[in-house]
Amino acid sequence: MAEDEIHIRTLATFDTKFPADTVEWCPVEPYRNLLTCGTYELNKNEPNTKSTYRQGQILLLRITNGGELELLQQVCTSAILDMKWLHVIDIVETRILLAVVDSMGYLQIYQLKNDGKRIEFITKLKVNNEENVMALSLDWSRRNSPASDPIINTNILVSDSAGQISRFTWGEAGDLTKDFTWPAHKFHAWIVAFDYCNPLIFYSGGDDNRFLCFDSRTGSHPVVENKKYIAGVTSIHSKKFLLATGSYDQNVRLWDKRNFARPISTICLDGGVWRLKWDPFTHQYLLAACMHNGFKIINHDVLSSVVVNYKEHKGLSYGCDWSFLKQSDVSNLSISNGDTLMSTCSYEDCLLKVSVIDFWPDKRIDEKDY
Repeated sequence: MAEDEIHIRTLATFDTKFPADTVEWCPVEPYRNLLTCGTYELNKNEPNTKSTYRQGQILLLRITNGGELELLQQVCTSAILDMKWLHVIDIVETRILLAVVDSMGYLQIYQLKNDGKRIEFITKLKVNNEENVMALSLDWSRRNSPASDPIINTNILVSDSAGQISRFTWGEAGDLTKDFTWPAHKFHAWIVAFDYCNPLIFYSGGDDNRFLCFDSRTGSHPVVENKKYIAGVTSIHSKKFLLATGSYDQNVRLWDKRNFARPISTICLDGGVWRLKWDPFTHQYLLAACMHNGFKIINHDVLSSVVVNYKEHKGLSYGCDWSFLKQSDVSNLSISNGDTLMSTCSYEDCLLKVSVIDFWPDKRIDEKDY
């Protein structure tokens, strides 16, 4: 598919007030019209202090008729670095949870209330007992479960600025416990991600230019250690047979998970690749936040070609996600000339945008597990 065959149009722009660095759409029916955005701002009123305070907000928004954004709730907290949704079931009730990691080094858990208009704080745990350690990224172990099917027990991985990886369990009793903390990287561990086909396997990337693979059954020593990167590894996202990694070296690499000796393809995006997301419907398209070079969509099925360049932001491109709304849902919102929604957010200009993409003007491929 050539680049000029794919049309993208900005529907809504929202001022986040603070710099925005992460955005996530809710994957669970009937709340797929909801999204959260996390913000991060250094406190400039405390110069020359030993520890700088970082403040942030969790914004809960809803996409409405015509593609407008409505702010439902604003939660003030420490600066947010990453967040992920999940549908779980425990002995108390069926819940839709939002996990958040922050600059104070906590893993926070929120619950979406039944009216779909607010999230409620449940609990939090410190990721690392050392001072001034930030929690940088997180991932749920069971994100490939159908969004309509709640799960009973699940794990959460968190990476931190001390280079460590911690695993937590959300249990059947609705409680959060820490399982272990392992040393992984010499510097910031920017990213940690589960293999969604095998939650015993997980991957990490760090500022020490290393990409690691762990098997939780064999202990803290990585089973794969790739030292061939010339810059920090910043983003990882897996699908059934492939793994995508991004780096400050501006390249996206696709790996066959059975052989990490060399990537099966490499594409330069001319910007540090901060975040990667496979599309939830076909797993064919890869959305990338490219820091100084906007947002791009790669078509993996056409020699990993860039098919969309989205440069409507003026700040650092940090946060991006695909909506889980189907084509019929998009149409019911009176949004024309498109079948898929995506969201993007940027740092300096403090903006969140929602856009509509026309991938398949004649048909829609059935949704798969995400």
